[in-house]
Amino acid sequence: MYIVMELLSGGELFDRIIEKGKYSEKDASETIRTIVETVQYCHELSVMHRDLKPENFVLKSKSKDAKICAIDFGLSTFFRENQVFVDLVGSPYYVAPEVLRRRYSNASDVWSCGVILYILLSGVPPFWAQTEQGIFDAILQGALDLDSAPWPKISSEAKELIRAMLNPDPKKRLSATQVLKHPWVADPNVAPKTKLDNVVFKRFKEFAGITKFKKMGLMAMARTMTTDEVAGLKELFKSFDTDNSGTISFDELRQGLKLKASGPAMKELEAVMRTVDVDGSGELDYEEFIAATLAQSRQQSDDAVRRAFDHFDLDGDGTITAEEFEKAFAKMSEVERSNLGNVKELIASADKDGDGCIDYKEFMAMMQGS
Repeated sequence: MYIVMELLSGGELFDRIIEKGKYSEKDASETIRTIVETVQYCHELSVMHRDLKPENFVLKSKSKDAKICAIDFGLSTFFRENQVFVDLVGSPYYVAPEVLRRRYSNASDVWSCGVILYILLSGVPPFWAQTEQGIFDAILQGALDLDSAPWPKISSEAKELIRAMLNPDPKKRLSATQVLKHPWVADPNVAPKTKLDNVVFKRFKEFAGITKFKKMGLMAMARTMTTDEVAGLKELFKSFDTDNSGTISFDELRQGLKLKASGPAMKELEAVMRTVDVDGSGELDYEEFIAATLAQSRQQSDDAVRRAFDHFDLDGDGTITAEEFEKAFAKMSEVERSNLGNVKELIASADKDGDGCIDYKEFMAMMQGS
């Protein structure tokens, strides 16, 4: 069955901002107002999106006054008042701490909007690391930086709003309606019209480039992952779950790894268990086990990244040229190509030494988002 939906031909919101070249707090205020209005509309219909991120906001057309539309409702769900959700869903940079703890509701959407606002004003996400697990740890620790550059030049009203949207306690966090009533969003005279620092715009552009480059790299990884790698994880889980309870206890994990009951390895395993056991139950369910192992495999395995690199490096000379990138690009669907944008810009975002091609070190840096 095919569902033909509305054609949105204006491209991603972040790309439009980059095209403008000039960017101020007022521009950020207007952008976040539209985004939060969309979220408020969903919440009024008892729908939470659960995967809000810049890539999921696109423009209806190429015209200057085109409307911003939210897309990709694949993870969205209906919610009732006081209903608690436990599914671990969302995208690493934008996921709320209560989602990681598997006890959340629609307030998690406001957190994601707060992350988008932070990126709009600083060019970087508030919580980041080299791996997905590192990002999750940073989100749970919740150390929000509003002091280093460019924040001293950002208005106090904008920083106040970000703190309120990124409050780790969902009960104290602003609702979408409250965000729209905040002076920095509601009053057109509060957000300064002065152009933001060029460093912010440069960072912002680089972050958008990394996001797209990673998307292309992850597509290559998915295409080069063997069926044994995916199927093997299920068998691995079963081999640890000796009592067939559907969860892996700490003792089962220790025995499966053939570790002694004491020593440095045990302390390390305890630390790993605490990190991977997202819901704090003391045991690993299948979803936690698979998510953790796939994240490790996808983000940290040199072998997985190397295979993705080789997918693009057609002549095997150790570098990816623009022509090789174009060939890989041509094999993708029209929708995938339109989502990724300009190939030359993608290469430029990764080509740190400016030699016109991407070596393995540059490829690895982009895939890790460093």
